[in-house]
Amino acid sequence: MRVVLFASSDFALPLLQDLHNSSLHELVAVYTQPPSVSGRGLRLKYGSVGKKAQELSVNLFYPEKINEPKQLRDFADLTADIAIVAAYGQILSAELLSVPRFGFLNLHPSLLPRWRGAAPIERAIMAGDNITGVCTIQMVEKLDSGPILAQETVKIDSRATAQTLSVLLSQIGASQILSTLDKICKLPAIPQSDLGVTYAHKIGKKETRIDWELPAEVLDRLIRGISPYPGAWCTLNGVRVKILESRVFDSQGVPGSLIKINGESKSLRVACGKGAILISCIQREGKNPVSGEEFLQGFRGNINFS
Repeated sequence: MRVVLFASSDFALPLLQDLHNSSLHELVAVYTQPPSVSGRGLRLKYGSVGKKAQELSVNLFYPEKINEPKQLRDFADLTADIAIVAAYGQILSAELLSVPRFGFLNLHPSLLPRWRGAAPIERAIMAGDNITGVCTIQMVEKLDSGPILAQETVKIDSRATAQTLSVLLSQIGASQILSTLDKICKLPAIPQSDLGVTYAHKIGKKETRIDWELPAEVLDRLIRGISPYPGAWCTLNGVRVKILESRVFDSQGVPGSLIKINGESKSLRVACGKGAILISCIQREGKNPVSGEEFLQGFRGNINFS
C-alpha cells in the first residue's frame, strides 16, 4: 500500500524507519511541523522527524495549516491508500481524513479510552498507573475516540521516565502498525468503551514546579513523568534546578532539606512532606545534567531546595 506518515516527535522515529524499510508498503511522504528559523543565515532547523525523512530521501511536507484547500489538493495528489498519525500536532479535518482509500490510522501510546489527548505517557506515570500500552485506532473527528484495531499492554517500571517509556512504546507501536497494515482488511474494528474515559491534557507550566510539602511518591511520579522535558524544577539558593531522575527513599526531615546519615551526605536524599526522594540526576540552569553524587561533590554550602 501507498502510505503517508504524519508525525512530529521522536516517538514516530522507529515507525518512520520501519515504513521506509518495508518491502510490502511504500512510504510516499512524511508530513511534519514546520521547521524553525535560526542563526544569522536564517537557516531552517528541522525537527527529528524532518531530519530523518531527509536522510531517507522521503518526500517531506511541513505546512503551517494542514487543512487549507491547497494542502488538501497536494495530499490528494499523493494518491495514498492509507495515512498514519503518530504525535503530529495538528487537528485534521473530516475532509482530509476521507482522502485515503483506507482512511487514517492513529498510533496512540495508552490503553484507550484511558488517557486520550496530548500527554498520555506523562499522565500515566504521574497518576501512578501500573500499566499502559499502545493502540492503533481508526481516526475519527472526535479526539482519540475511534475504534481500536490493535493494542498491546505494557507494564510501567517503577523507575521509568517519560523518555524511557516513550522509547519502549514507540518500538512496540512501530511493529504494531506494520502488522496492522499487513492485515488491514481482516481486522475487526472494536468500538471504544464509554466507561473509563480520561484525558491527558498538555502539561501546564504550573504543574512542573516541585512542592516539597507533597509526599515523596507524588513528587517521584512528577519528576519521572516529565523527564527530561519539560522537567520538574525547583530553586536552590535562588538558582533554578531541574530534577530528572529520582526514587522514593524511606526517611523524614524538613521538606526540601538534605537528609544526612551519621552527619554525612554521600547521596542526594531530600526530605518531602512525607518520606524522601533520592535524586540520581539533576541539572542546574545552564549546565549539563549530573548524578546526585557529582552534584554534592561540586556544591559548596547548605542544600535547601525551595
